Amino acid sequence: MDTNNKNKVGLDLTGTNQVITKLSRLLANYQVFYANLRGLHWNIKGDKFYDLHGIYEEYYNEIAEKIDETAERIVILGGTPENNFSEYLKISEVKEISHVCDWKTGTQNVIETLQLLVNQLRELHATSIKSGDNGTVSLANHGIKSFEKKIWMLGAYIQE
Repeated sequence: MDTNNKNKVGLDLTGTNQVITKLSRLLANYQVFYANLRGLHWNIKGDKFYDLHGIYEEYYNEIAEKIDETAERIVILGGTPENNFSEYLKISEVKEISHVCDWKTGTQNVIETLQLLVNQLRELHATSIKSGDNGTVSLANHGIKSFEKKIWMLGAYIQE
């Protein structure tokens, strides 16, 4: 077996580098989303406080796990995950939000961010399949399934 063009887990370096690039963008989006969710959790006010305070906490805890999983996947593939927020902001498609107290604005932002992440995960899935990277395919599939359900549930919630 020719190992000159393979990483330590046996995947082709060219395809793996494309996957790492997509994972790095996903990591940046997750980090900004995490910070946004913390702010929403802290600042929510009004009659939806009890519902959304808990939901936002559940979501940021899940995103924290996905941050770690994504960074570790980058390392497994031979890359180095970024850890500076200034660098995340350069490549993140998720934009920072600040001082959002209104439940509809916050919930709509979360839905839109989850939709963006699902689309990004679908791209990552396709790239990972092309490179034969089943580990990243699994990571993408799990995220898609989780986020699609959240989009559905929050969409129903916001239509009250």
